[in-house]
Amino acid sequence: MQNNFRPLTRLIAQTALLCSIGLVSAAHAEGVAWDTLSPQQQQVLQGMQNDWHNLPPERQERLSRGAERWSAMSPEQKSRARDNIQRFRKLSPEDRAFVKQQMQHFRELPPEQRQKLRKRWQNMDPEDRARIRERWRNMTPEQREKFKERRRERAEGRRQR
Repeated sequence: MQNNFRPLTRLIAQTALLCSIGLVSAAHAEGVAWDTLSPQQQQVLQGMQNDWHNLPPERQERLSRGAERWSAMSPEQKSRARDNIQRFRKLSPEDRAFVKQQMQHFRELPPEQRQKLRKRWQNMDPEDRARIRERWRNMTPEQREKFKERRRERAEGRRQR
């Protein structure tokens, strides 16, 4: 029974990883034919083969690129991605919605800004990153809501400029 879930687990992990690091790019309107996927991409996406033709073209494009990246990852990178997926699944529905909103905001940034933010995060001391994560985990629901509201207000202010 567990083998039936392995392709889906790989797909979920790969999709969430791509979203969390903001590497999903604009999709092509024509989509991607299953037969044009590499054997590695087909292996990662095998759970979707029967429904592939029903997926919107932009989703096919995102998934094909994601499968390519997933195949190129080291075992350690895949392990971290799976851990991130598990953490995401444990979030409350409100926190998941907030994370998705932030990922969407990140994807909408100009490429130069996304790169600048990635570098800033990557250059940050691991201890500082851990402190930021821990601070979020230790916030009360009220503190998280206040943070989210401030974030929404800042995003709205940027859109109005």
